[in-house]
Amino acid sequence: MRPASRPSRAAVVSVFAASAVLSACATTEELPDAFTWVDELPEEALAPTPYKLRGNDKLEVKVFKQESLSGEVLVREDGQITVPLVGDIAVVGMTPPEASAEIAKRLAGTGFIDNPSVSVAVIETRQPSFAVAGEVRQPGSFELQPGTTVLDGVALAGGLSEFAKKDRVFVIRKAKGNQRVRFNFARVARSDGKGLRFHLEDGDVVVVE
Repeated sequence: MRPASRPSRAAVVSVFAASAVLSACATTEELPDAFTWVDELPEEALAPTPYKLRGNDKLEVKVFKQESLSGEVLVREDGQITVPLVGDIAVVGMTPPEASAEIAKRLAGTGFIDNPSVSVAVIETRQPSFAVAGEVRQPGSFELQPGTTVLDGVALAGGLSEFAKKDRVFVIRKAKGNQRVRFNFARVARSDGKGLRFHLEDGDVVVVE
C-alpha cells in the first residue's frame, strides 16, 4: 500500500489563506456600524493627544531640593510607580505634568514637605505603533512616527489592493473606546478636507474594506 502523500506547500498556503480570510470577515462583521467622517471631527481631534504614560516607561522624577526623593523609576505593569514617603501611585494614562501634580499632592499630604515642586520626564519608552489591515498589499504593524497620516500608513502597507473601496477606509482608535473614523481615500490623496490633518496615534488600526 502506498503511503498517503503529504499535502503540497501550495495547498497548505491556500488553506491558511482561506482561514485568514474567514477570520477577517468575522472580525469585520463584529465591528460596530457607527462611525464619524473625518471631516465632521472638530479641529482639536485631528492633532495627536499629549503623550500619556504607559507600562514599562522609565521616568525621571525630580523633587526640588529633595535628592533622596528624586531618581529614575519604572512604571510597572500594574500602572504604578513607587515614590519614597508616599508609596505606590497609579500614573498610567496620565500626562507627565499630571503625574507631576499627583506626586506633589501626595508628598504635600505627608506633612513633611511644604509646597513640593515635582517634575516628571520620560527618559525611555517603547516605540509606539499602529496597524494596517484589510485591502492593502502588505498588511501589518508599523512603527509610528510623529505626524503619520492615514495616507502614510497605507503607503507603508504597500498601497491599496485592486479590490479596495476607497470610500471605506477607517481608523479604529482603541484609546477612545474603539472609535471609528471614516475616510474617503481619494479625497485624502488630493488634500481635500481634513484627512491629511488627522494624525495616527499609538494603537490605532487602519482598516481598508
